Amino acid sequence: MDYSQAIKFLYSLEGKKYNLDLKAINSLLNKLGNPEKNLKVIHVAGTNGKGSTCAIISSILQEAGYKVGMYTSPHLKKFNERIKTNEKDITDKDILKYFNKIIRFYNNETFFEFTTALAFLYFYEKKVDFLVLEVGLGGRLDATNVITPLVSVITNISLEHQQYLGNTISEIAYEKAGIIKNNVPVVTGAAGEALKEITKIAKKNNSKLYVVKKNGKHLKLALNGEFQRHNALIALKTIDLLKNKYKITNDNIQKGLLKVKWPGRLEFISENVLVDCAHNLDAVKVLRKELLKIKKEYKKIILVIGILKDKNYKAMLKTITPLADFVILTKPNINRAADPKILSKYVKKDKIIIHNIPEAVKYAKEIAKKDDLILVTGSIYTVGEALGRK
Repeated sequence: MDYSQAIKFLYSLEGKKYNLDLKAINSLLNKLGNPEKNLKVIHVAGTNGKGSTCAIISSILQEAGYKVGMYTSPHLKKFNERIKTNEKDITDKDILKYFNKIIRFYNNETFFEFTTALAFLYFYEKKVDFLVLEVGLGGRLDATNVITPLVSVITNISLEHQQYLGNTISEIAYEKAGIIKNNVPVVTGAAGEALKEITKIAKKNNSKLYVVKKNGKHLKLALNGEFQRHNALIALKTIDLLKNKYKITNDNIQKGLLKVKWPGRLEFISENVLVDCAHNLDAVKVLRKELLKIKKEYKKIILVIGILKDKNYKAMLKTITPLADFVILTKPNINRAADPKILSKYVKKDKIIIHNIPEAVKYAKEIAKKDDLILVTGSIYTVGEALGRK
């Protein structure tokens, strides 16, 4: 089996039903000798900002001279992006190597369980000093939740994945706070009902809770957007806790903030093409705020948008489309994608449907004038395909 066949096999598992327990991942890891038990982990959950927070923490730790693994999902362009060591993607050769180590123990695990086991084994054998680990979905029953971390991080909480996590903020907070472990400190940027639930669970686990309330406007950061400064403050509080035991200087922190990379988040990929992975209502509200700031620099906004059908697409469109002059509705190449014909019912602006994302972006470029802005958003998958997802 070669790399492409291994990836094809992994993708064939994506349709499997989400496992509502940790039995399968624990059983698989046990057969692999439990590599996850020998890793120093920073575990990051939340609705939005998980990936950015992971990237900032990782960047600072690298500047401090540590070898840092980072596991995030989904990827933008290529599967390898999910598993990084010091910002370098896992190679095709290593994916195949570790795939072959795991496939012999395969027992009907899901895509994410298999991938998570592969990541744990890879990072263990690469002897990383730290693993910055992003939760896939929820927290309590997520395949990553088999470790005892140095710090648990919960960025924020809003409504998402209700079919798995619950229909209220409190229920979703309960699931995400499932990553809190006994006597392990917790950092969060959550507020309101979510914070109440997190506080309750932290207290029950005798875990000290640190709440980040400021927005971090004063910070110098390589990432665009006010929201990233709040993510940076969450990362900085996490680093502050690690400094008690590990050598990390203020200079490391400053350099890490200025060198961090996290593509596809309020990123200009060319002079007048802006991409943002806003994939749920809260993220779209944040994007709208940023767009209002930069809108005056452009004559018109051409919006290319593709959303997943399990998101609140009606409210997402109602939030963002009033700022656009023309809307191109498109569809990421994934079963969960919403039909653009259905989306079009909720768009009052001039619009067109172009199912293929690269073609939608190409058309946007053809009709855009020099002083127009093209915005591509609605899903991580939409942005990924606009950037050349494989």
